[in-house]
Amino acid sequence: MVHKAKAVALLTLILTFALAAEEAEDWIGAFRSVDYEEGEEALPEEKIYYFWQLENLRKAVPPRFIRFVDTFSALKTGKLLNRGVLFSYEGLANDEVSVCGEFSHWQCVSLQKNDKGIFYGVVDIHGDQLYEPKPAYEYKFKVDGIFTHDPENPDTVEDGEGSLISRIAFREGGPNKQTSTRVLEDSPYEEREFRTVEFRIYQPQAESVSLIGDFNHWDPESDFLIKERNGTFKVVKKLKPGEYQYNFLVDGKIVVDTYNPLTVLREDTGEISSALVVPTRTGVLERKKIDP
Repeated sequence: MVHKAKAVALLTLILTFALAAEEAEDWIGAFRSVDYEEGEEALPEEKIYYFWQLENLRKAVPPRFIRFVDTFSALKTGKLLNRGVLFSYEGLANDEVSVCGEFSHWQCVSLQKNDKGIFYGVVDIHGDQLYEPKPAYEYKFKVDGIFTHDPENPDTVEDGEGSLISRIAFREGGPNKQTSTRVLEDSPYEEREFRTVEFRIYQPQAESVSLIGDFNHWDPESDFLIKERNGTFKVVKKLKPGEYQYNFLVDGKIVVDTYNPLTVLREDTGEISSALVVPTRTGVLERKKIDP
């Protein structure tokens, strides 16, 4: 029954999004990695895009970092909220286009083609945890078997063979801007049956942020976050090992945890919530001295 309920909820979302697809055909919005550099002004409210918006992309755009909800593959992957770099190429007369770059060790990733002739795909350039992130990645498109640079991206360099190669910069900026919830591994306040969890979100323009979740009965007045000078809101809670769902209430609006990739679809409300797995402690809990 649980799986059936999830399927019905997802199908309902898909139908809802399909009816609104015509209104999204001209979107080209997203956020660029360079916007997260230290010293930049705060970004406007981030948007979460949907798979059908990519299907209705009318023109190719420079590569950009986006977050999007893929309701079409969620039943297979179990993951609703995805993030990565959107690559697109205008190729109405072309049959096959793929993107090949350092982020995939030059293994080509096939792009999908929509009915407007735009090839598109979202690549998670941080998917391989064996390698340290780079400040910039080089890439090319492979169009019907021929390599070429990205005509929409002005950031190019010579490849040493008489042609150009495209680059995409990735600058994470300060740690305050991409903060997310974390389980503290070493805290003087550890308890045997509980883990210390720090909920964090970067919302410099917000006045009030509270935490709602199944651990506090979704009560918006139970856990208010404290705002720090760098624009990050924080609150520390004690939770037993297990799986939890939660959201933030930012100035009265429910949002997901911006940089937590784990999301679920709540069966009771049909809303997207962030997911948190609090692991069981594997080591021996040591008694720590707390300074007065």
